[in-house]
Amino acid sequence: MRASGDLLMAALHSASEELSGKGVRFEVFARLGESTRLSRGASGILERCSSREFGVGCRVSGRDGAGFGAASGSGARAGREAARIALGTMLPAPDPLPPRSVLGATGTSLPHDVPESERIEEVLGDVAARMSGGRHGVMLVQARVLAGTSAAALATGEGFHAGAKAGGTVMELLVAPPEGPWRHFHFAAPAVSDLDPVTIAERVQETALLATRGSQPVRQLADVLLAPAVAAPIVEALVRYLTAASDKNREVRVSGAWHLTDDRLGPEGLLPLPWDGEGLPARRIDLIRSGEVGERLATWELAERFGGRPGGAVRPSYRHPPAAGPANLVVHPDPSTTQSKLLGRMANGFYLAVPAGAVRVDATEGRFGVQAAAVALQDGKPAATHPLVELRGSFRRLLAGLLAVGADSESFSLGCAVTTPSLLFRRLEIV
Repeated sequence: MRASGDLLMAALHSASEELSGKGVRFEVFARLGESTRLSRGASGILERCSSREFGVGCRVSGRDGAGFGAASGSGARAGREAARIALGTMLPAPDPLPPRSVLGATGTSLPHDVPESERIEEVLGDVAARMSGGRHGVMLVQARVLAGTSAAALATGEGFHAGAKAGGTVMELLVAPPEGPWRHFHFAAPAVSDLDPVTIAERVQETALLATRGSQPVRQLADVLLAPAVAAPIVEALVRYLTAASDKNREVRVSGAWHLTDDRLGPEGLLPLPWDGEGLPARRIDLIRSGEVGERLATWELAERFGGRPGGAVRPSYRHPPAAGPANLVVHPDPSTTQSKLLGRMANGFYLAVPAGAVRVDATEGRFGVQAAAVALQDGKPAATHPLVELRGSFRRLLAGLLAVGADSESFSLGCAVTTPSLLFRRLEIV
């Protein structure tokens, strides 16, 4: 099997040959993704799965408009097919391609190799062993690890070339406490070696017992402390809302406790890369800071049309053209704010420890909802547990109501990478 670099170059070259001389500006993007997944059930039986995906996407623009085409497969054939599809789909549209003068990679991304399945099995087995025996009645239902790497290359008709390689690892555990619903835990890290089985097992066993039984709380507005696992999907939903409705949020009140960036260049966050989805140099994009909603995540075309700076493009896969969206979100922590200080600042309210399902978003109304296990606090001390509560609110309230951030940052691989500490909000709705 040829090396990934050979496959990428062959695809770029064949697509460029197909498009050259056609009177169009063009961009060719090729990506190779490889992953290894191991899962282990309560019986201890291991299941292994390895996958490899390669594809090419082409964007073209010219007098007839703009077009996009994509083809799966490796090497030259896929490149030619994607180029022909792109030419055949051209429709009247503005030129979406950045000029050569603004392209250029900044910084470097660390190479990642798909780890040997034996190493993944070792980590998985270590966690399972530490969870065995049902300590405090917490039983491991399933554990799985997904480790992957992605190599990408981009070339344009004006002679620009760039490459990048990135990877990461996700561990997920499904556990059954002695009472109450099963709980799902998510851990993400740059590499398998960054996952600590001791910390993971202890965290899961302690957190799973926080809210195994109790009553449904009375509907109320209350101060709410979100653990990083609950805060992360809410932060992602907030940024996607701001990206889609950016112009509607310029005059909203924003708490000065917010410092949220899309740290595409790194080194913070889970997934820094040297360039964005269109080849523009990666940079830190301040989304919320100093009591204001900051930059709008924008592609080159959106920035040209509505103003602002480009550099906020992402590519979900080779099958899609670049779109505006978050890539490597970071809520910057306050190193001086320990967990005890956060709890002390809220006095009465709810601590949401473990999410139970995805965040639901009403984009029209600008509202969200999410379910989680919670502990009610009075005078900073646990007063009651609730296996399942629902947190509701508006994104405007999230912007205005952040009181403090903790020092306990954790990273998560969701629809994008999210790194966040615990977040303390004033007066959100608990049901």
